[in-house]
Amino acid sequence: MPRHIEPMMAALSVLPQHDEQYAFEFKWDGVRALAYWDGRQLQLESRNLLNITPRYPELSALGDALGPDRRVVLDGEIVALDDAGAPSFAKLQHRMHVQDARQVQKLMATIPVYYFIFDVLYLDGQSTMDLPYRQRRAMLEEVALVGNNWRLSVAEYGDGEAMLATAREHHLEGLVAKQLESLYEPGRRSGAWRKIKIVQRQEFVVGGWIPEKSSSQQSRVGALLLGYHDCNKLHYAGNVGSGFSNATHHDLVARLRPLKSRQSPFAESVPKRSQVIFVKPQLVVDVDFRRWPDGAMVQQASFKGLREDKDAQDVVKERIQ
Repeated sequence: MPRHIEPMMAALSVLPQHDEQYAFEFKWDGVRALAYWDGRQLQLESRNLLNITPRYPELSALGDALGPDRRVVLDGEIVALDDAGAPSFAKLQHRMHVQDARQVQKLMATIPVYYFIFDVLYLDGQSTMDLPYRQRRAMLEEVALVGNNWRLSVAEYGDGEAMLATAREHHLEGLVAKQLESLYEPGRRSGAWRKIKIVQRQEFVVGGWIPEKSSSQQSRVGALLLGYHDCNKLHYAGNVGSGFSNATHHDLVARLRPLKSRQSPFAESVPKRSQVIFVKPQLVVDVDFRRWPDGAMVQQASFKGLREDKDAQDVVKERIQ
């Protein structure tokens, strides 16, 4: 049984033309997690191989449901739901970064999480990663995983347009289209899996920040300077200055201050340089935006949250394939 597997990732795309060759799954607005069950202990790992098990105690019962005779590695997404039952990355933020056991227990009552399972990578002594998606999905459904805090992610074969319409109706982030004959490729962003976004969002690296003018002692964020990697350089992509809550201001400033740097990490010059506090490019944030034209900056950007499950060096500009 493997101890660590880097998740397979999807490439940004549009709906495929031959949708009869694909299964369509909803794109959940949460945290990617692989679940390892060896018959005695359940371990959850993020996509950058961090052990995140203590942050989500309500998922420990998944191991009991699998039973002591089963050995399995599952792939899925941990999500929190809003009052309307839709995935909310903003709510999940309150759980993602908390590690104190007592605080986690309190949050479980107000912000429960759910594990949407969409793949099986190892089952009862056999790696399944070299099997086609269609066969892995059938094996996953035979495991019959249903519980208070976990469930199988919906998968529909063909008719991507109808699935996309359903995603829009329920205010979901988009779809993931998976070729029925595709193998599981650990650590690779493969064209065999395609993500179709309704909301334009991606990760960015923070290379600097501008304090809010009205804040005392630089205690609130006016804007974050965003970047992405290409050709071993960090390129400036614009700013985000909205979407911050009071708690977010406090958290961001506490994280940014120790990273202060005298030099800009960006390959290009940035506007309002005299107002910018540059930082070492280590923080990764999720940002929604309306447009990002080639050769220009992100437009109408809104901060959605911090990401500790992705390394800053891996953040690149997503392009439609």
